[in-house]
Amino acid sequence: MDTMEPDLTAETYHLHVELLDSDPYIWRQVCVRSDISLSELHRVLAAVMGWSGEADYVFKGQGKVLQAGEERVLSTLITQPGEALIYNYAPAQGWLHKVTLEAISQPEHFVNAPLDHSLPHCTAGERQCPPEFCNGVWDYVDLIDRLGDGDDPDEIDALWQKVGYDFDPERFDLAAANRRLESLSS
Repeated sequence: MDTMEPDLTAETYHLHVELLDSDPYIWRQVCVRSDISLSELHRVLAAVMGWSGEADYVFKGQGKVLQAGEERVLSTLITQPGEALIYNYAPAQGWLHKVTLEAISQPEHFVNAPLDHSLPHCTAGERQCPPEFCNGVWDYVDLIDRLGDGDDPDEIDALWQKVGYDFDPERFDLAAANRRLESLSS
């Protein structure tokens, strides 16, 4: 991520990230430094959700739309538990996420933590992220319906090949989410 030496006085933000309009509900909890830049936060949110991070993105906070590349840090947008911002991943497809600050802890909470709890760190979540080729939540719902439909076996097999035969929309792999976060600093 950033090559700058971290500020050991920065607080830890405990964030709740939900994919809006998902049914069933798709969410993650992730801890980040309060002074994380929006470009870094984009990479963290994409990784923790399961997105590639290659699509465009937009943040909306304090009533303002903040375009990709606008240099701001998270703590300038949300400062108190309960405050939230919107993260729109792949705006043309409409993957809207609500990012809510759940809690703030002091920096020493993670400074001496074991390697597997360095920041950023995912602490919980539910359900797999939709495949990126879907055009928003409604297309994802249609995909799930089609995967369960046995009317055209060739179409079903082609869809399973596209999503991967191990795709399980109900499964969330916490360890895999944290491996993706660790790879951001590599």
